[in-house]
Amino acid sequence: RLERLQRIVSKLQMESGLCEEQLNQADALLQSDIRLLNAGKAPQKAAEIERDLDKADAMIRLLFNDVQTLKDGRHPQGEQMYRRVYRLHERLVAIRTEYNLRLKSGAPQMAQATVALGQRPRQDLDDVTLRYLQDLLAWVEENQRRLNAAEWGVDLPTVESHLGSHRGLHQSIEEFRAKIER
Repeated sequence: RLERLQRIVSKLQMESGLCEEQLNQADALLQSDIRLLNAGKAPQKAAEIERDLDKADAMIRLLFNDVQTLKDGRHPQGEQMYRRVYRLHERLVAIRTEYNLRLKSGAPQMAQATVALGQRPRQDLDDVTLRYLQDLLAWVEENQRRLNAAEWGVDLPTVESHLGSHRGLHQSIEEFRAKIER
């Protein structure tokens, strides 16, 4: 059992590194397109950025499943791996937010000269906002599923471990709430 969990830890370490590279690539492309947009030119890499972000999102979902397996197996590195994957998720949300706010909402502003105000730019912005809200809702649903499936433990160390995990999630939710209120 411990050997199987250790293989999961190794897999998590390798795949989280790949996910981080995916996010670095998406961020580099995003920054490049933002520079183009600021120079008054059209973004060139929007499709690539979206594809990279979607890939990273799928990877993170799988990583969270592996983390849950570690936590269910009470592996000592379960909480550490959770924090690592959660940081990747936060970075994904930050990059996607910047992409939605600066690139996607920036592109319609350039097109306003050719499109009458109140028509298509508003629709593009609504689509971007809807996608972002769907991502946030998926995050909430995933965490709700984890809470519902969580065990309480039968001894004090296990209960304390679960309590620590719950407090970490609670802190994340409080930070999430503060972002929404802003």
